[in-house]
Amino acid sequence: MANTTVRGAQAIHGQNPQSLVESVIRNRIYESSYWKEHCFALTAETLIEKAIELKAIGGVYGNQKPTEFLCLLLKLLQIQPEKEILLEYLRADEFNRIHADVYG
Repeated sequence: MANTTVRGAQAIHGQNPQSLVESVIRNRIYESSYWKEHCFALTAETLIEKAIELKAIGGVYGNQKPTEFLCLLLKLLQIQPEKEILLEYLRADEFNRIHADVYG
């Protein structure tokens, strides 16, 4: 249940948005302690608060452990907050560290 995309989520390239994250990495995210402890009941507002707390962005480290950034990215794809909410956060001066580009 916790790993499903919200109902009515917009398909990306005709697929579940979570499939943008490679399945092996996605499964490691689901198994990570950060996902289980911090991402379980996040909303758009609380997800942004967690994003502000990040010290770094990246993919995987060590024995292919996902970073907190990847966990939050997957949660963002999962809950798909409204575009207006995201744009408001991106435009706010107090959240100027939120910007990041993701390339696959």
